[in-house]
Amino acid sequence: MQRFITPITTKINVSNNTKDIAVAILSAGIGDRIKSYEPRSMIKIGDKTLIEHQISVISSCFNGPEIIAVLGYHATKIIKKLNTHIRVVENQLYRDTNCAESIRLAFHNTIKNNFLFIHGDLYFNMGTLSDLDYNKSFIVIDSKNRFHEKEVGVTINNTGTAEILSYGLPTKWCQIAFFTGKELKILKNIFYKFNAINKKLLSFELLNEVIMMGGTFKCYEPSNMSILEIDCIKDLNNENFNM
Repeated sequence: MQRFITPITTKINVSNNTKDIAVAILSAGIGDRIKSYEPRSMIKIGDKTLIEHQISVISSCFNGPEIIAVLGYHATKIIKKLNTHIRVVENQLYRDTNCAESIRLAFHNTIKNNFLFIHGDLYFNMGTLSDLDYNKSFIVIDSKNRFHEKEVGVTINNTGTAEILSYGLPTKWCQIAFFTGKELKILKNIFYKFNAINKKLLSFELLNEVIMMGGTFKCYEPSNMSILEIDCIKDLNNENFNM
């Protein structure tokens, strides 16, 4: 499996793609598995909420990114908490749709030529987004058991690109995906014909649609990545939580 290992800097400076990028944080869902009355994005980690941490890391990694928070459950409460200038898009149908609809809403609310989406329940460091080649579309993967066994995995061919994402695979998808060039055009075409059934797709199912239509995603596992999916309260006590 191919990996791109580059020195960590305070700003990614790989290509012009990182200067023309929209980053969508998918935080519309209820996240009831956390067993909290708060949205998952409002979980307090130290002196910041989870979404504030995500925005801070993204802002530090890129040169003037357009950050789009896709909200749904308790959207107004989250907006009041965010003391920063980001774009907010509301998925008003969050109870009846899934991540694909949130991705579509973010995608249609930017004119940037490069698009990155990140699930809203991820706690990650700068190294997660820094050791990457933004000249081509990619997904971030985990082969070191950072993600739960039940999470979506990926099969990777001998060129280091994703073949299919599915449950039950040992190498996990880190719920981060970047689109540029051909893959961005394919995604645009998919959204052009989106219907009520498509809106219920999970994000990995949307990626599979792009792959089936000829899209190619490199698979990267950054050497300095530290990432945790906050799926339930006990994850907050994970031994790898402090970053």
